[in-house]
Amino acid sequence: MRYIVTISLLFIYSTLFAQSEKALSIAADGFNNALIERDSNALKTLLHEKLVYGHSNGWKQTKKEVIDDLFNGKIAYHKISQSEESIVMDGNTATVRSIADIDVTMEGKDLHFKLHVLQVWIWKNKKWQLFGRQSAKI
Repeated sequence: MRYIVTISLLFIYSTLFAQSEKALSIAADGFNNALIERDSNALKTLLHEKLVYGHSNGWKQTKKEVIDDLFNGKIAYHKISQSEESIVMDGNTATVRSIADIDVTMEGKDLHFKLHVLQVWIWKNKKWQLFGRQSAKI
C-alpha cells in the first residue's frame, strides 16, 4: 500500500513540476536557443500547430513559416537575450512577458531590436507549447 501511495505522490509531484514556472522558463529559453541554432526538431516540439507568431512590424507567421524562414534565408537569429521576465500561470495556460534584445539578419540586413515580448504558452501532451507571440518596439 505504501508503495502505491509513494508512486502516486511522485507522479503528482512530477506533473506539478512539469507545469511549474521553472519548466515554462526552461521551455521559453529552449525556444530562443532553437531559433538561434535553427533546430527544426526542437521547434516542431515547442511550437503549437495553431501558432501565431507576431513581430513588432505587424508581420505574422505560422508554425510552418517560422521553421521554413529559418532555412530559406529570410531570417537568421544570432542573439536573443531576455530580461525582466514575468510569468503568469492559470491552469494549462501561461504568459511570459519580457524585454528582449534580438540580433537578426533579415533578408540580408543585420538588425537589432529591443522589444516588449508577450508569449502565450499552453500545456499540451505533457509539454509546454508556444501558442502565440507578439512583440512591440520599446
